[in-house]
Formats: sequence, structure tokens, C-alpha cells
Amino acid sequence: MADDNKDILKGMSMLSKVAHFCVLIGEDATVKIFQHLPKNIVEDISTEITMISSIDKEISLAILEEFHLFTRSKNFISSGGYDYAKDILYKSLGKGEADEVLAKLSRMKLAAQSFAYLDAINPKQLSDFIKDESPQTIAVILSHMEASKAADVLMQLEEDIKVKVTMQMATIKDVSPDVVRTISVVLEKKLESLLSSIVDVGGVKVVADMLNRVGPKSQDILKNINGVDTSLATKIKENMFVFEDLLKLDSEYVMKILQNVDTADVAVAMKNATEDDMTKITSAMSQRASDRFKEEFEMLTKVKIKDIEAAQRKMLDVAQKMIEEGAIDRDMDDN
Repeated sequence: MADDNKDILKGMSMLSKVAHFCVLIGEDATVKIFQHLPKNIVEDISTEITMISSIDKEISLAILEEFHLFTRSKNFISSGGYDYAKDILYKSLGKGEADEVLAKLSRMKLAAQSFAYLDAINPKQLSDFIKDESPQTIAVILSHMEASKAADVLMQLEEDIKVKVTMQMATIKDVSPDVVRTISVVLEKKLESLLSSIVDVGGVKVVADMLNRVGPKSQDILKNINGVDTSLATKIKENMFVFEDLLKLDSEYVMKILQNVDTADVAVAMKNATEDDMTKITSAMSQRASDRFKEEFEMLTKVKIKDIEAAQRKMLDVAQKMIEEGAIDRDMDDN
């Protein structure tokens, strides 16, 4: 059964497996998991979930069995150590498959320990530091990072380097732990000055991103922070971008955002909006888009607050991406 599962899941990315797993365990359980994950990972998984229309029974069983296997293996290691886990897995899986599982777990643990400090580095800054390294070395570094973060760094590299690194990553095989540790130590030493200079800024941005997702309660949290440290509260607020900020953008920018969001989501997002805000949105639409929006809006009955906030979040995500790409200047608003 284990060999059959391996064939069924061959070629399926880890992100796709996780997305399928989330669908299988249901919304409530998935939400609890998402609460412990970084924003970009939640977005990657959510995007992957939207691409799933149905799940084959055999694939479902294979994914659940693989997840159970990894969970059980980690429990063995944490409760009885590596040798204990090895003994148990050998007896239950056989030497060949057990060695594969243990090797995978070891690589995951090594990656987490060796390159954890890269989470604090801006992709552009990291790419500047490693751009002169060999494509093989860059490939090893990116292979030990989360896929989304590795992609961000890759996109900052020169086109020819980008191609070479991608090819190296596609063909890379097992790398000696000693080589990984050596690369990690050398890179961390080079990044020491950068790491020490961005810690404070990174912390503010992380909090701002978190509060962006909290919703209306974020204002209460900010007030409490302001009561203790006004300067810190101001820095956090400057890094935040909430729905009210989106509505204050120039009509030209609002139009760009609306062109990249489903009309149904816009209707839900504006369910409890004021008349002025509704006018701001509809005036940024073509007549045809405005008519379609009004039809969607009139079809809505009772909408849960969490659904309104989720729809607003979709619009904010589009706006934030445009701001980061320079397509929108958030300082240029109607006020």
C-alpha cells in the first residue's frame, strides 16, 4: 500500500498535498492551523485550495497516510530519539522506505536549523548578498527556504542567473549535511551586519501585517499600544493598510483594484458601507460594471461579519500587491 501511495502522489508538490489535506480535514480544523502559520503561507495554501475542484479517493487516502506517517515519525523521534524512531520505522515500513522517511525528516530539521535566520532578511537584500555566488550555491540556499520566500529571492536575480539557479534546483540531489552547514555558516557571517540592522523594522512590519488581518479589533490593540508607547504605535500604523485606507485612495487607483477583484466579492465587502463609500466605489466603475455590482449587491441578504471582512481582505491583498509593485501610490489620495 505504501509503494502504491508513493506512485499516486508522484509529481505532486508539497503545497498541493497540504492544500488537499486542508480540504480533507474541513474548514474548522484548517482555520485553526492557519492561525499558527505566517500570512504568505496561508495565502499560498488558500490559492492552491481554490484550484481543487474534486479529490480522488485514492489520492485522499495516500495523502492522509503520508501525513500520518510523518506525524508518527516525528513523535517517535521526540519521544524516544532518533535510534528509537529508526527501529520502529524499520519494523513497520521496512529498511528502504524507513530510510527515505528518516532522511526527509533529517533534511527538514537541518534546513530549519541551518537557514532559519533568512526569515528576517528582505528578499532584495538577500539576493544582493548571494548574487555573486555560484548557481549551485544559490540553488542550495533557495532549496532550504520556504517556496514562496525562495521565489521572492529568485525573482530579484539577473535573468541569466535566474535560469541557471532554477535549472540547478530542478536537478539538485541530496547535499551533504556538512556542505549545507558550511554554506549556512559562511552566509550567516556575511549577513551579520544586515541582520543586526533590520531586527526592529522587521518586528514592526510583522505586527502591522498581523493587525491588518485582525479586523476592527486592531484599533483597540493599537490604542492599548499607544498608551504604553506612542512612537511604536505610530510606526505600526504607518505600516498598516486597512479597508478605510483603500476607500481613501484616488479614484484611478480604486478602479485598478476593482478590475482585479470579483464583483461578487466587492458587493460583499461593501455590504455595511456608508452611502459616501458606496458612491466612491461605483464612481470608479464603468456603467456596465456598476450595473453588475448593483445586481450582485441587491441579491445579498444577511451576510456574516466574517464574510464581509474576508471579502475586504481580498480587495486589500490586491491593493497591497499593487502598492508593493509601484502601481499605486498610497500617499496620493482624495484627501
